[in-house]
Amino acid sequence: MARSHGRGGGGRGHLESVVVLTSPARPSRVRHLAALVASVLAVAGVAGCGQIDEKGAGVRVLITSDDGAKVLLDRRAVKASDDEPAIQVLQRATTVRADAAGTVSELAGARATGGRAWTLWVNGSPVRSGALKATGEDVNLQKLPTLDTVRTAKVSEGDTIWMDLGPRSPVVARGVVGTFPEPFLHGQEGKRWPVRVECGEERAQSCRMVRDALVRYGIPAVTNLVRSSYNPESARIAVGTWAQLRDDPSIGLSERGAPASGIPIVPAKDGRSLGLTDAGGKVVRTLGPGTGAIFASRWRDEPPSWAVTGTDDAGVLRAAGALDETVLKNHFAVGVGSDGSVASVPVAP
Repeated sequence: MARSHGRGGGGRGHLESVVVLTSPARPSRVRHLAALVASVLAVAGVAGCGQIDEKGAGVRVLITSDDGAKVLLDRRAVKASDDEPAIQVLQRATTVRADAAGTVSELAGARATGGRAWTLWVNGSPVRSGALKATGEDVNLQKLPTLDTVRTAKVSEGDTIWMDLGPRSPVVARGVVGTFPEPFLHGQEGKRWPVRVECGEERAQSCRMVRDALVRYGIPAVTNLVRSSYNPESARIAVGTWAQLRDDPSIGLSERGAPASGIPIVPAKDGRSLGLTDAGGKVVRTLGPGTGAIFASRWRDEPPSWAVTGTDDAGVLRAAGALDETVLKNHFAVGVGSDGSVASVPVAP
């Protein structure tokens, strides 16, 4: 299929490929710029003015339980048509039982019984529709009101459908990191978002590591300092210490606690510790100096925002090193210890 890259500036076919450099380029920065430009040109070359041909790629169907801990099915290249209901693709991969409203009761032989339920993400994000409320709810916590089901959510070739079976929880996740490089590679609903890397410090090694991780997947990205500019049409990865990121309206939601924010990482306001929660949203483990985390958020109706953060510069470096498909695989979020160990979040009982 053909996916549009970017809604702002040049319209639906515009490829946003600007790299912001505000200081003289050092040799290492020149090499990085050359690699980034090469990736942009590669994407443009195959895409033709921002269009990426995914014909024949199919859809990945990932079915897990207990916050991704157990894989029940992981099938790639499942046949799909553009803008096809997710349930039709799931039915090509496995046995599906769902009611008329789209509530799934059984997938891949696993049943939603005893207070357990299935949760759906497409490319790491819930699919929501409708209109934001004009008044009433806290504006920062607002989400589009309708959570689409397997009958109403639409997928296209290249997408990943992730269904997880777990206990019903007061925490409704705003996004998950376990299908990286999604959502930055394919976006959602046939729309590939422009990508921005927002850095707490322009020359920080951690920021270069995140940019390089995107380059490896052929994902072009604009780079700028945190909160130095604003584009509501871009998916973002914010990289920095918690003190540098906490004022971001999307990333900063995590301080409100998991039940309110839908984010299972709860940083302390002073940035000196990171709380890891269980499936119910209770902080059950705390990380201190030299530690980091990666989590997904989403503000109102804007594209997803991710945080690669830490209690200090060393923690941010460790988190940036974890921005890898293999490391993040099937995790909702991750905490990174001072020894580099990676903990899946929510924390298992």
